[in-house]
Amino acid sequence: MKRLAVTAGRVMTPDSVILDGVVLVEGPKILEVGSRGAVRFSRDEFEVVGHSRHLLAPGFIDVHIHGALGRDVMEGTAEALEAISGFLAAHGTTSFLATTVTASPIATLQAVEALGRQVDRPLPGARMLGLHLEGPFINPEKRGAHSAEHIRRPSTLILEQLLARSGNRIKLITLAPEVEGGLDLIRFARSKAVVVSLGHSNATLEETMAAIDLGAGNATHLFNAMRGFGHRDPGILGAVLTTPRIWAELIADGVHVSPAAVDLCLRCRRAGRMLLISDAVSATGMPEGRYRLADTEITLSDGICRTADGTLAGSILTQDQALRNMVRWSGLPVQTVLGMLTRNPAQSLGIAAGKGTLAAGHDADMVLLDRNLQVHTTIVQGEVSHTVG
Repeated sequence: MKRLAVTAGRVMTPDSVILDGVVLVEGPKILEVGSRGAVRFSRDEFEVVGHSRHLLAPGFIDVHIHGALGRDVMEGTAEALEAISGFLAAHGTTSFLATTVTASPIATLQAVEALGRQVDRPLPGARMLGLHLEGPFINPEKRGAHSAEHIRRPSTLILEQLLARSGNRIKLITLAPEVEGGLDLIRFARSKAVVVSLGHSNATLEETMAAIDLGAGNATHLFNAMRGFGHRDPGILGAVLTTPRIWAELIADGVHVSPAAVDLCLRCRRAGRMLLISDAVSATGMPEGRYRLADTEITLSDGICRTADGTLAGSILTQDQALRNMVRWSGLPVQTVLGMLTRNPAQSLGIAAGKGTLAAGHDADMVLLDRNLQVHTTIVQGEVSHTVG
């Protein structure tokens, strides 16, 4: 079984910072974490990876990503997932939820079935943890780039069918709680251990709080595709900003949310309940041109993806860039921002016992970053999936 000794000038767990640290790995798991003075190993038994100038962190977890390198997860093919997986690893992401969009019933069933079959299949880079259904149970008034003709009222029957076709691989669902049947669907989803995220929603404060009380635990891409804040009508945004028990996704690309709005969010919520996502689409990592988001044509121009009517359609953000942006905008310590990419998403999905931190017994998912927070090496379950040079 392969053994690695991953060394770095700083090891961020992210609960603590270990100077001149080392993480010992055997197979897919972490054996030991500590300082070089405390952790003993033989170079004859362990392959040494790392550098004293590097920072070692847990691998990033992206709970909301649609595609990259011209490929869309809705394709459901091994080739598409392999391309996306390798691209993600090059940017420090070691785990992800393949995120669907609102599409025809047939296309959705085909996608969840194809994706569900591949959850356990080894990929060349980041590993797929399961599926995130973004739609079709959303509010047409806040649909964003989602297809209007294929939006459906919340239905426990439809979700039950999708769960079955996916092999119960759906881990997260975005829905609008105010739409008729929304609260019943939250109850049903939670009974099946599916995390519920509130988004593409025009919910009032009261409707949002009712959903949270029923177990909705996340909010999808905060500020985007949701009812705006008003001082007499705080709406879903007001509820999320003032409710500590809900996790909030944020697209830190400077397009979907301005740095000033990010500062407001941090002042209201602090960093401990925020998730930095990419919401990346097929145009990510590609030149300007036309691409697809499921059956919708999108155009990448000047670093922004839009539909034909000018609506924002996902992003071309990567999680390592989200890290750099957030550190620059917020002035927060790197360790704190890393939590939004690692520990927080793991906790939000209920998988923190094995992912999101560097600890003995956890999955050996980690990323080495240079002084400029650029990715140097990514390790997924004990295997080097990407390295520079």
